[in-house]
Amino acid sequence: MRIIMALACMLGLLGALPAHAAELEDVFGRAVPLGQGRPTVVLYANRDTREVLRTHAFQFAFQLRRERPVMVVRVDLRDIPGLFRGAANRELRKSHRESIEAIQKLFRDEGQQPPTDLEESLYLVADSNGAPHHALGLEKGFHQVLAQALSPSGRELARGSFPESAPSIGRAIQLALAPAFLSTASSR
Repeated sequence: MRIIMALACMLGLLGALPAHAAELEDVFGRAVPLGQGRPTVVLYANRDTREVLRTHAFQFAFQLRRERPVMVVRVDLRDIPGLFRGAANRELRKSHRESIEAIQKLFRDEGQQPPTDLEESLYLVADSNGAPHHALGLEKGFHQVLAQALSPSGRELARGSFPESAPSIGRAIQLALAPAFLSTASSR
């Protein structure tokens, strides 16, 4: 009976661990800082959803500039033959550079100085087996980007189709930061 209770406690503990527990690396080999003090927006995409990201993700990131979330784009490579995954990773690294430049331009166009930590705020992750996408119900070849908001501790706050869910994702992140903001403001 003690063994069963111990296993049940361990399983409960594992279920309570934040999303950063699984070491996640981007296409540059950098550890993705999930659950390390900053809120996170994770966009689940594939090559068929590239245009949706180009059209909406930069503006969405700009709208959340005060909250300073980590933006993670998880790209499902299940429909890319193994022989071409190296080329797909090179393309993702190129897309990362282009995205940083596009976000910097958007800030300048809006009359604002781009944040100095953009490189530490955008991560592209190549998922060769698509397991995270499949776990969220996205079958191979899906056509809709899925957005997920994570709290600063890595707990899921909200999830939905992107860009339709962008307002609720943004509110969830703002609400997650509200207690921290209020306690900081009240201590002044």
